[in-house]
Amino acid sequence: MRARGPVEAKTAQRVVTGLRDWMAARIPGTVAAYLAMSDEVELTPLFAALPGWRWVLPRVELDRSLSFRDRAVPRERHPLGMRQPTETGVVTPLHEIDLILVPGLAFDVMGGRLGRGAGYYDRVLEGRRGDVLAVGVTTESRLIAMVPREDHDQHVEWLATESGVRECSPTH
Repeated sequence: MRARGPVEAKTAQRVVTGLRDWMAARIPGTVAAYLAMSDEVELTPLFAALPGWRWVLPRVELDRSLSFRDRAVPRERHPLGMRQPTETGVVTPLHEIDLILVPGLAFDVMGGRLGRGAGYYDRVLEGRRGDVLAVGVTTESRLIAMVPREDHDQHVEWLATESGVRECSPTH
């Protein structure tokens, strides 16, 4: 999947447009987004497109957990290469997050996700409130027949691609 290279800007724009339309039909709340690496869909255009939502971004902490901080917090580059908020600013507790937009190297139509191997999002998804939806954000070219799963792996309920946002099918 890493060999597929960066997500094309036009494709990312189509993913974001579909996600914007899907989110606009929902009651605004707090959404955990992410700052994209080159092989992920860039979500920052959503911040201006959906100003009624509260946007928080992940930060990798020393204990290998993710915390979430307001999108306005200054940013730095993590040693693994991704941009993240600095440790300034208030941490948004996981129970305040209403929607989680999840990056991944690949997804399957059943909601399986292939991450980068550290389990950051698995722990976040496991600890979320029961009513919080997780949306895997990807492209059609990064959908595969079946993501290998282990007992600790968490799934997403929705997928956002350039074809639109669709609910995952556990029986597909």
